[in-house]
Amino acid sequence: MIADAFVLARKDLLLEFRRREVVLGMIQYVVSTLVIVHFAILGADGSERAAAGMLWAAILFTAILSLNRCFAADQEEGALETLQLAPVDRAAIWLGKVLAQMAYLIAMELVALPAFWLFFFGDEGPAPLPVIAAVLLADLGLATVGVLVAALTQGARAGDVLLPVLFLPISIPLVIGAVTATLESFPDGDGTLRALGFLGLFDTLFALLAWGTFEHLTGE
Repeated sequence: MIADAFVLARKDLLLEFRRREVVLGMIQYVVSTLVIVHFAILGADGSERAAAGMLWAAILFTAILSLNRCFAADQEEGALETLQLAPVDRAAIWLGKVLAQMAYLIAMELVALPAFWLFFFGDEGPAPLPVIAAVLLADLGLATVGVLVAALTQGARAGDVLLPVLFLPISIPLVIGAVTATLESFPDGDGTLRALGFLGLFDTLFALLAWGTFEHLTGE
């Protein structure tokens, strides 16, 4: 199943490499957010901490852009029905989509994180390693939950609207944990161990939930 998941993720990444419709849109969105926030709060008291919160808001809403296209190519080409009939575990479809979504998020963050650091953080900014750990754990949670919700809404009317309606409330605890980890990694913070542990717990619970329910969702 793991090998099948990597093959499916490779297929999505190859399609994105040829079309460049998801990652470029994500980068454009997050850079636009960066510029707006930079001019809105530059020089204000606590602007560094406000920027840390805005970083996660940008990551969350940018994730929705890629999730809206999660199953679009498969539906357009009729590949999703073929995958469901193929002799592979349907959980491999979910896992392949999760891997692809994480790759999109990481590609976007390779631009977003250095840019946010350049614009808002200096010597008084958060410690880089805890923030990177929070980003990777949050990416896993966003992809895990997002692909499950995308599968639930991919056949629905107005699915592009329904997806964020379902996805945002579920992902709010994850984002709160990520923001807490970022704020606690500032020099005057109390440490990020508890917040990172919460992110790990969130990822584990929702990964198990998605693993167990994805086959039934796609079957319906």
